[in-house]
Amino acid sequence: MIKGVRGAVAASVICLGSWLAFGGTAACAATLEGQQFDNTMVLAGRTLRLNGLGLRGVLWVKAFVAGLYLPAASKDPNQILTMPGPKRLRLKVMLEAPSHELTKSFQHGASNESDQAQLVLAKRVETLSNLIDSLDKVHPGDIMDLDYLPDHGVQLRLNDKPVGQPVPGEDLYRVVLKIFVGDRPVDKRMREGLLRGGF
Repeated sequence: MIKGVRGAVAASVICLGSWLAFGGTAACAATLEGQQFDNTMVLAGRTLRLNGLGLRGVLWVKAFVAGLYLPAASKDPNQILTMPGPKRLRLKVMLEAPSHELTKSFQHGASNESDQAQLVLAKRVETLSNLIDSLDKVHPGDIMDLDYLPDHGVQLRLNDKPVGQPVPGEDLYRVVLKIFVGDRPVDKRMREGLLRGGF
């Protein structure tokens, strides 16, 4: 609870400072572990709101902070998984690591789908896995986005530059989301943060 209160206070201070510095016109921001996220962003012509922030780490090792952006705030993972419109998972990297560590989590998540779904998804899971692997390594300060763009699919971006072409399918993006906010997430504490329901 104390940690949550500190996070809320930090976000409020940053928001107030931005508002004063820019004449009341700047977007507010939230922060976790020193990583700052705008409260809103525009993707595919829609304004998305920051739903929550979560830290991915083990013991004292901090890998990245994730921010989940949605068309509407929600604390319900099932609602998030089926919510229409564009979405963004933004990862702010804090530790040098091979990109295939994220690929393994993604492929593990896909293996939890039904046999029929796995058959339908197989080629697209491989394509997105290859795009992630093509990054080789991520470094502290890197920003990785996993976007869902309606009518296009899943777009991987690194430091605001697209990596390859979008991989089709809202069903594929649901697999990505489940890694973070599904019933069997890669990190339960990170899931709790992402399901905050807005700032």
